[in-house]
Amino acid sequence: MERTLIHGATLVLPDRICYGGMIWEDGRLKEIFEEASKIHPINLRSDDLTSVKDIEGDVLIPGLIDTHVHGAGGCDVMDGTTESLQTLAEALLKEGTTAFLPTTMSSSPEQLKKVLQNVADFHGGHSQGAEILGLHLEGPFLEKEFRGAQATETIWDEAKAGSVQFFANLLQEFPDLIKILTFAPERPDGRELAEVCLEHGVIPSAGHTAADFAQMEQAIQWGVRHITHAFNAMPGIHHRNPGLLTKAFLDDTITLEIIADGVHIHPAVLELALRNKPPERVCLISDGTRAVGMPEGDYELGGQKTTVRQGMARLSDGTIAGSAYPLRQGLKMLVQKLQYPLPEAVRYATLNPAKLLGLDHRVGSLEINKEATFIRLSADFDIKQVWLQGKLVYTAKGI
Repeated sequence: MERTLIHGATLVLPDRICYGGMIWEDGRLKEIFEEASKIHPINLRSDDLTSVKDIEGDVLIPGLIDTHVHGAGGCDVMDGTTESLQTLAEALLKEGTTAFLPTTMSSSPEQLKKVLQNVADFHGGHSQGAEILGLHLEGPFLEKEFRGAQATETIWDEAKAGSVQFFANLLQEFPDLIKILTFAPERPDGRELAEVCLEHGVIPSAGHTAADFAQMEQAIQWGVRHITHAFNAMPGIHHRNPGLLTKAFLDDTITLEIIADGVHIHPAVLELALRNKPPERVCLISDGTRAVGMPEGDYELGGQKTTVRQGMARLSDGTIAGSAYPLRQGLKMLVQKLQYPLPEAVRYATLNPAKLLGLDHRVGSLEINKEATFIRLSADFDIKQVWLQGKLVYTAKGI
């Protein structure tokens, strides 16, 4: 049995910050010391502990959980290879994301099946890198007008039959793999897609949609409780045409995904959104692409060329094409730009997504009996070290 003590740490707990330490055994947190003085010398006995680590005042937060990420480290989920997924998982880990939902783009049925098969084969079979928690199926049942960086020809045409059956077949062929479906609820197949989601425990999420206020009200009656990258790839709020976003803000049962990288949403709009939603109803996401952790240049997303300049990924027509930043960028934005308390900012990227996926009993916060999965940050939010289930799996150069 491995029993490890970390001390000299600035611990970010769900509702407060303290200066102390933690003990874990076999990957589970067993003790949390909220004051350094309570770490009695008896706790440092060599015959009681496998190892003792001094964090030297650095910040420890739970591992980040990204429910919407397409790629990182030069690789993309749609590559459909084991090697690409492995590189992606390792690249995310180095950015502080310890668990994630690999997220698809709209594509042909054949390509989607190949990608899902690859994730299913990889899922649970590899211990290196961030943990794959399932899959986020973004498309192909979207509204072409609000396709964003999704290629028009890959979106399932509304006049083409078989969309619901295709989705149901995916759920049967890959049971328990798909956790979120992003679709446009105003489509003719919207209600049936939502119903199939609920039958199989999948979260139906409105995104890449032109839904108006009434259509969103209807979608909520069908069970839609989630909005994919709110404000992006959907109509804005208008005083005479309130749209789906207004309904999402008025209904406290709706959870918003938000890309807080400073590119997709102006900080003032981000702050407005956070002030007007219950704190447990917002999940930060990255919407990261293969450009995350890579130098500026040209990349590919969903079969289209993207160019990354000054932290912005765009198509040739200027459309924003995912993000070049990891999820950690959202934390920096909330704390450094908007002056949010660290515990609150951290919850948006850890405990809230864990609750969304029904995994908060084991991950998402530093609490007794949860996994010892956490990251060590500098005062500038740079990654110093990462632990997965009590094992040190990454140390930045120079540490």
